[in-house]
Amino acid sequence: MVGLMLKDFYESFCIKKNLIGFICSILLYGMVFFLMPSEYIVILLVVLTIPMTSVSPLQYSIEQDELSKFDQMLLTYPISKKTIVMTKILETYIFSFASFLLLSLPVVLLAIYGYHIISLQEGLLVLSISVIFTLIMLPINNAGFLTFGNKKGTILYVVTLVAFVIGFITLNFFVGVEQLLLIPLNRWLLYGSVLAIIINILGYFACLKIYEIRHS
Repeated sequence: MVGLMLKDFYESFCIKKNLIGFICSILLYGMVFFLMPSEYIVILLVVLTIPMTSVSPLQYSIEQDELSKFDQMLLTYPISKKTIVMTKILETYIFSFASFLLLSLPVVLLAIYGYHIISLQEGLLVLSISVIFTLIMLPINNAGFLTFGNKKGTILYVVTLVAFVIGFITLNFFVGVEQLLLIPLNRWLLYGSVLAIIINILGYFACLKIYEIRHS
């Protein structure tokens, strides 16, 4: 399990093409934030964009597995399909936690103490929504890539991200992000946590079933 995880993380962040793409993404996030610091940009980055990248380890590993036919070799190893799926899902959670600490948290702290564009309470709310959205979208994105593979899964991922961004822009135009920040934190945590738990349980069993069908 550890060996498979190290192999997937190596393919995700040590292969030159993927490493350059990852660095460019971080630079783009930083440029957008520093050039247009606002509540709107903080929420767009922390709540939508950064959480959606949490599926990257699975996407990159599937891409390399398809090129090298490693999946077929992996099935001959003394490791169960359940362990394989659990490992690949766990990788996305580890990466999402790292993204939260290294990207989302610094952006919010800078917005609070550097640019003073949101309050501490609003910052905590944004981070909480970010965690909830990550936990909701991870199992959905994981199931998408395991079902459709790298190319079709990437298309679905991009379409989903664009749809969420358009939806957020539309919501901001008609309602305003300020209204979202007025919703009590305990309400976000209560309903969001329940929804996230349900989707994660269903997502795991869906991913396992998908993998078993594709490699039966």
